[in-house]
Amino acid sequence: MAKGLGFALIGFLIVIVGIGAFLAGKKGISIKVSTPSTSSPSGTLSTPTLEDETEFIKQAVYKKLNSDETKLVVTISKIQGNYAKGGVTDVGSEVGGGYFLAAKTQTGWVEVYDGQSNPTCSEIAPYNFPTDVVPECMDANNNLTTR
Repeated sequence: MAKGLGFALIGFLIVIVGIGAFLAGKKGISIKVSTPSTSSPSGTLSTPTLEDETEFIKQAVYKKLNSDETKLVVTISKIQGNYAKGGVTDVGSEVGGGYFLAAKTQTGWVEVYDGQSNPTCSEIAPYNFPTDVVPECMDANNNLTTR
């Protein structure tokens, strides 16, 4: 009985991951956030820590920029719930880089914006960023808008 339940649970998880991958392909680039494989003393899986979230965010930035930690330095200056912002610079560069905005979706962290100016309002609107994370954006006429 327990073996059958285990197989059913594995099958259910495979279906959920498949649906998530399909939806991620339609929405844009994202990194799936999975629970760490370490177990607590009670035998249950632990929830992701801030350190885990930081790594998932960095991986989303690397993926969006088609790069990795050997080429980019990604620093996270703020994580507020399901939202993050930080900086991106080239490894070894003495010139300033840009910044990024990321949001945690049902399928994982996704980089929403990277650059040196303000994001467009249309880029951030689907993710409902708090105004203290993104206080301004550029409207359709390229005017700076306070949110």
